[in-house]
Amino acid sequence: MRARLGAATILMSMLIWPTGRAALAQDDGIWRTSFTPYAWVTGLSGRIGTADGVFDVDLGAGDVIDQVDVSFNLVLETRRGRWFGRLDGTFMSASDRQEVSGTEELVVGFDQGFGGPEIGYAVVEAPWGGIDLLGGVRIWNLQVDVSTTGDDPIDVASGKRTWFDGIGGLRMRYNPAEKWKLFARGDAGAGGSNLTWQALGGAGFDFSECCGVVAAYRHLAVEYDHNAVLFDTKMSGFALGLEVRF
Repeated sequence: MRARLGAATILMSMLIWPTGRAALAQDDGIWRTSFTPYAWVTGLSGRIGTADGVFDVDLGAGDVIDQVDVSFNLVLETRRGRWFGRLDGTFMSASDRQEVSGTEELVVGFDQGFGGPEIGYAVVEAPWGGIDLLGGVRIWNLQVDVSTTGDDPIDVASGKRTWFDGIGGLRMRYNPAEKWKLFARGDAGAGGSNLTWQALGGAGFDFSECCGVVAAYRHLAVEYDHNAVLFDTKMSGFALGLEVRF
């Protein structure tokens, strides 16, 4: 059985990007922390399903916001000298309806959460910016429910899985002018999934010692096909937020 989700999604999130004001890493024993509330306008495409049914997903980033019921992301980064740590968590709950007959609808819903801890080290630190190596764990939690409405409602399919992926990657920071910064990051890994990878790039502007604005484009993909659950998806879109440093 196959159906198609055709809609748009917007993720209102809180997401952290590379630390704000560009400065050489200082091993002065002081911890420096960044926190950024973010809005991530993202699409979701791919295939989601269980042994009872696979469903094509096509959520664009500009049409129907109603499909997202709940969405948030929270990430914290702290740094001391060349070492830094990050902890992030993202959750999204979305659903869509498709008319099957005059009195019956197919309802497809999924809850998705992912995130986890990372540690990193600045292998290059210079006035122009730096290069960071990072590694960590990406934890995924997924639940898919498919049902019909009408005179005789039916639970068509359902499934829930949690898995862990080890990831490693590289982050680059560049300071083209005072108060301005550019950054890019890529990572990849596997474990519970066949493959997960992401790439992002963006720019920021510091309008004060403590705060700045950041804009970025992010793409995140995962291929999971185990134990009668399929989650082969890609998420991508623009993000905009306010960075706070303390």
